[in-house]
Amino acid sequence: MAEEVKKPKPKKPVFEYKILGHSDKLGLILETLLELETALFSHNMNMLDENHSEYSQWKATNDEIVNEISRLRYVYERMGGGWENFDEFAEPEYDEYGEEV
Repeated sequence: MAEEVKKPKPKKPVFEYKILGHSDKLGLILETLLELETALFSHNMNMLDENHSEYSQWKATNDEIVNEISRLRYVYERMGGGWENFDEFAEPEYDEYGEEV
């Protein structure tokens, strides 16, 4: 019985960045995360009641923003980005009633 020889997978073409360095890429991800978190905050300021006729559309948009934030956080962490520098500058968190969490 002859053994089947597996062909090597062709390499995906990779674009070589000449100007953007690793830290630049991490910075761009953080800028995008800031924009998305700002959008989420603004979106949630206009939160709709579950019984509102447009709630499902509001919820879908909310979920879409949250999913994109999660995806970019994952990419950021996989690229070696860390959150430790943000913790030391963290402000106390407050709930929607202004009470510290």
